[in-house]
Amino acid sequence: MNHKRVLERHGYTFKSNLDNGMYGKVVSAHSIQLKRTVAIKIVEKKKVSSAYSQKFLSRETKILRILKHPNIVKTHEIFESHASTVFMVMELCINGDLSKHINVRGPLPGHLSCRFFSQLCMAVEYLHNNDLAHRDIKCENLLLDKYNNIKLCDFGFSKMLTYRDGQMVLSETYCGTSSYAAPEVLRSLPYNPKISDVWSMGVVLNMMLYASMPYDSTNIRKMIDIQMQHNISFPNTPSVSSEAKDLIRSILNPDIEQRITISDILNNPWMLQEGIMEDGDEAPTAKACSEQEGFTGDEKLSQQDNSDPGEGPSTAASSFPRQN
Repeated sequence: MNHKRVLERHGYTFKSNLDNGMYGKVVSAHSIQLKRTVAIKIVEKKKVSSAYSQKFLSRETKILRILKHPNIVKTHEIFESHASTVFMVMELCINGDLSKHINVRGPLPGHLSCRFFSQLCMAVEYLHNNDLAHRDIKCENLLLDKYNNIKLCDFGFSKMLTYRDGQMVLSETYCGTSSYAAPEVLRSLPYNPKISDVWSMGVVLNMMLYASMPYDSTNIRKMIDIQMQHNISFPNTPSVSSEAKDLIRSILNPDIEQRITISDILNNPWMLQEGIMEDGDEAPTAKACSEQEGFTGDEKLSQQDNSDPGEGPSTAASSFPRQN
């Protein structure tokens, strides 16, 4: 199929390929209406399984249409061609992803880690407040815009949460990346995806401060045993404050009843102190620039999607590209 012609009919001029995956590809294109370059995720339904198309792709497009937060990648529009190809037009984050940023710079200073982590907290808090869970939070899914603001992306594993008799219906699907996944997910236990999202955020914070994972994931069974002991071996270098280490411990708590909440993270002494020390020449944080917004009126997602299929797109294939 000639994707360039379809894009042209919708007001986009193809520029370059950004990434290719099992479930589709992402290209950059110039938007005539927006007068800027955008990223467009293209998925041909005939090339993917019906299970992926009906469950994950359908769910992802529903969610992307109504997300509105300064620390979540903006979706401009979604359209489908006559050949059943889905085009998801999103903002282009020119500074790549956080994983590559850390690979180049190494461990990030406390004030910058705090800035990035605060923005991640606000994005995930927004999702959770609207009964959505991301279920694949990791450094590769955190893009950086031209002002180096965090933008959460890749909602291929995200889920609209439902309730029965006033109780959240727990998830049972293994989602995400093993090195970022909470122990309750790795142990195949029914889990609250909001609480499991918080664990993944703790792994991200550890990556920011140390440029390394808190646990060795080469042996998953052994890693789970260490996680359940609440044993974290922090590297000697770089020097990280005891307050930051305590915060990581409180996030990576294997006891879901004791795991810290996002609200408490944002009010944690280390977060508040490092926020004060943020460099003056950094771009303003999204928190200072924009209030969080919720769903309103017709944008509220239907809560009829109770499915939790046992298989989904692989993390690498379904991830939004690490844009350069």
